[in-house]
Amino acid sequence: MADATTPPVEGAPSTRGDRKAQTQARIVEAAISLFAVRGYERTTIAAVAGRARVSRSAVFWHFGDKETLFLEAFRRMLVPFVHEMRATLEGRDPIQRIYDLIEVYERFVDGQSQTIQSMVQWFMESPSLRQALRTPLLGLHDEFTKDVEESLVDLLEEPGEARVLAHALVALLDGNLILSFLEGDPAKDQLRSAGVRRLVERALQGQKA
Repeated sequence: MADATTPPVEGAPSTRGDRKAQTQARIVEAAISLFAVRGYERTTIAAVAGRARVSRSAVFWHFGDKETLFLEAFRRMLVPFVHEMRATLEGRDPIQRIYDLIEVYERFVDGQSQTIQSMVQWFMESPSLRQALRTPLLGLHDEFTKDVEESLVDLLEEPGEARVLAHALVALLDGNLILSFLEGDPAKDQLRSAGVRRLVERALQGQKA
């Protein structure tokens, strides 16, 4: 086995950095699945290590403690949403951007439903996790709202009106998210989703891209 001073072999399946990244990814994937099912308090480092097929010491070495692992798992869970949100803003007219941003939000909620439900529960029940989640969660929420607002500014050319409408639209999406967890009725979810689009259509009636 090559030591740390041995140069990487061209065509080798992985480098030390690759293996580290792969190990971290396995740990985070295991943590996300366990946090979602068991919650924060009942998820142990030993359970994460077992699911990730690494030692407990490896988990501590890569992430330090459970809270740091939780925050990293949460951050990585949001990465696809952030990437898709950024891609949505490229090369589209303002009206299409608004509808696409709504779709990105709803698709992320559908794909991460169980984890988001758990996250809302942690946010409400645990003061320590609420404090830890507040900055990344609200920061992302503000960024999404700003993207909606900037698209509306391009259309309305009235920054004050665009700001009010952007916050109202995102509040509707947030309300639909919470109601979908409380009711669990797909038919009502679809009705509310259609309602958001209808309201946007009415608000933008007469506007041109």
